[in-house]
Amino acid sequence: MQASFTPDGELLVPSPTAASPWSDEMLNGHHMGGLIGWGVQRDSPDPEFQLSRMTVDMVRAVPMVPLRVETRRGRDGRRLRAVDVSVLAGDLEVLRGSAVLLRRSEHPDSEPYAPTPWDVPSPEQIEGGPTGPMSWEIRRINPWGSAGPGRVWMRETAAFVEGEELTPLVRAALMADFTNPLSNSGPDGLAFINTDVTMYLARDPRGEWIGMESAGHLGHEGVAFGTTWMYDQDGLIGHCVAGTLPDPRIQARQRS
Repeated sequence: MQASFTPDGELLVPSPTAASPWSDEMLNGHHMGGLIGWGVQRDSPDPEFQLSRMTVDMVRAVPMVPLRVETRRGRDGRRLRAVDVSVLAGDLEVLRGSAVLLRRSEHPDSEPYAPTPWDVPSPEQIEGGPTGPMSWEIRRINPWGSAGPGRVWMRETAAFVEGEELTPLVRAALMADFTNPLSNSGPDGLAFINTDVTMYLARDPRGEWIGMESAGHLGHEGVAFGTTWMYDQDGLIGHCVAGTLPDPRIQARQRS
């Protein structure tokens, strides 16, 4: 499959693989997280630091045009780094994000409460295949819209930037946006679009597959958010939160 972006000097040129399912003139939210994660890793490649938190603010629809990713170190400490990321189409900022990276160290001998590890079939045990023109594959652990938390395995099937290896951090960043459809869908489908997503990681994923499990939805008077747990095949690795607004256009498309 074609890489999602091709480098052209300081620009990244999106391919049709990166287009949204809602409009072929708009970048997919999946790739918005990827751009922020890619920018953070380009700015801070030090293996001693772990990306702890990444936030993506979807300030406007991102057009399918050459994009420039700019980063700025807000703090460059011995144990903590803070990075701001801006994605521009020409001179217009179309996407922004931020990240906090923490230096890896000896972990305390402590056992705070944590959720029970999930016990689900491996992705190899679940029937699946290509997801049309999309750059990822989904294997559903339970049926879409069924009672209880949604659970899926996902993996990226295309390079993010042509000529570059798809890193574990970027794999995780790409999947964070799926928090919205997974945690904010009900029996009648999805009624919300997300305006942001924040991902917390305790460690980078191992292997191609990333598991996502809905941890719940909360909303009132049109303002809502949904949360997910994030896994690899070795266990729990992180947590994502997506803020959302209702969008009648999504419901209309699902009914048509």
